[in-house]
Amino acid sequence: MLQITHVIGNIFSDERLAKFDTGTFEHLKMTRGELEKNRLRRETDRGTDVAISLDPGTRLHNGDVLEEESKMILVEQLPEKVISVSFLESNPELQILVGHIIGNRHRPISIHEGVVSFPIQADSELEVFERLFSDVIDKIKLKVEEQVFMPHSGANVHEH
Repeated sequence: MLQITHVIGNIFSDERLAKFDTGTFEHLKMTRGELEKNRLRRETDRGTDVAISLDPGTRLHNGDVLEEESKMILVEQLPEKVISVSFLESNPELQILVGHIIGNRHRPISIHEGVVSFPIQADSELEVFERLFSDVIDKIKLKVEEQVFMPHSGANVHEH
């Protein structure tokens, strides 16, 4: 079993690591919730047993690279179901209202190119949010999709 105690970098932000072919890495696929843990035991795609023990407050991120005993392991966040909200008109009041409704459900959000996304557990939650957004449903577009969800750093709340 490999004992991992630190991250050597991230392929998305470290030019040295970005040069590697991803086939040279063993891959460790993890959920967003697992990435938040600093102690975890998992197995890579090549069967290597890995025990991760990071300093308190340290968490893993999609693209992090772990190295031990000349093995390089790439951490990959698994996609999850999200609802994406697109605005059909540019209206700050509408955007604030949608943000307020999502915030009242204690969901972390991601904002990318004007689209707000938040994680869900099941497709049936779409109906819940359609009802919550009923007053403005004709001004927005809701879509359920799977993606690697990365919460906005200032809007990462603990989900209920």
